[in-house]
Amino acid sequence: MSKPLSGSPIQRQLVFILADGSFVVQWDEARVQELMTGRYRVYDDKDFGHAITDYELNQLKTAGRVEHYNRQYVWLYALPETGRFDHESKTLEAPHNRVRSYYLNTTLPKARQAEVEKLLVAMNLNNDFLVRNRGDVIAILGKNGAPFWQLKDAERAQKYLVAKAPEVFRHTAIAFIETTHSDSQYRSQMERAAELPDLATLIASQTDTSVTQGKCVVLVTSHEEQRQAIHDLFVQMKMEIKEASRAAEGLQLLEDWEPSLLVMDLQLPDMHGWQMLAKMKEVGTFHNLPIIVIADHSSSADNQAFALTVVKVDVFLMKPVSMAQLRQNVWMTLKSVQPTH
Repeated sequence: MSKPLSGSPIQRQLVFILADGSFVVQWDEARVQELMTGRYRVYDDKDFGHAITDYELNQLKTAGRVEHYNRQYVWLYALPETGRFDHESKTLEAPHNRVRSYYLNTTLPKARQAEVEKLLVAMNLNNDFLVRNRGDVIAILGKNGAPFWQLKDAERAQKYLVAKAPEVFRHTAIAFIETTHSDSQYRSQMERAAELPDLATLIASQTDTSVTQGKCVVLVTSHEEQRQAIHDLFVQMKMEIKEASRAAEGLQLLEDWEPSLLVMDLQLPDMHGWQMLAKMKEVGTFHNLPIIVIADHSSSADNQAFALTVVKVDVFLMKPVSMAQLRQNVWMTLKSVQPTH
């Protein structure tokens, strides 16, 4: 007799992917809960991304969110829901039909902007964080002035900067900017840079192939199920795919082809992903190659900080990664490196 399941059975159609790539369970008509954080979000039908796949459910099993699944039901373990999530849902989640993005408020006066900029240069972080004046205090954005799209990304950046220079950043707080999708009023350049992708961009990232068609991508992963899922995604995006299951094979593909993008798993059988990236740097011909790294769900915040500030990867994703989330990041990464005319 098989072991009885301890998780709560939920109809499979109620566990799905939002347009922004988040894994959620729907509890009522206007509310969903993120499976990885436990936070509640308001929900509308237009927020729907796609039905969840077996591959994505297997990732959630590995992450300890799903116990079992079949065609009709998903057995969920208890979500990480405590009182703090009720608080977060009220204070840090965007209300319905509004876009929220995050930045770091150093609480330092704007008179110290030059000092902070010099400090980032001295720590070799000037290419990873952008200093701006906002409301007479110094604000910090991410790489190339991009926003922190998710609260957890802002939290990791905050922790990293405080650890690197506590005497300067110890009072740094997370702040946000919120606008409606239809807001047409004047906004400062910093506010525009700090916004999450708008609805049109999210839709384009999931439907448009003009940015990705014909682009060569090298995919390096030893996980067969993951390789097949990502391969199928790249076929949908009309990309030319070169695949490797080992780091050495991936390095050979990079030398033999001129890819537009590298997507790689950190856990490889012959060497760690960091070693592979170090060997790429030794060759010296891949400095401008966009890189998306997929890390294990247990990867620490320090690993992400290392990836973004030392190894200089463009995108660091932690499993479970929905195909919608990966597609959005691939599309936006390739869109950002397109030549302007």
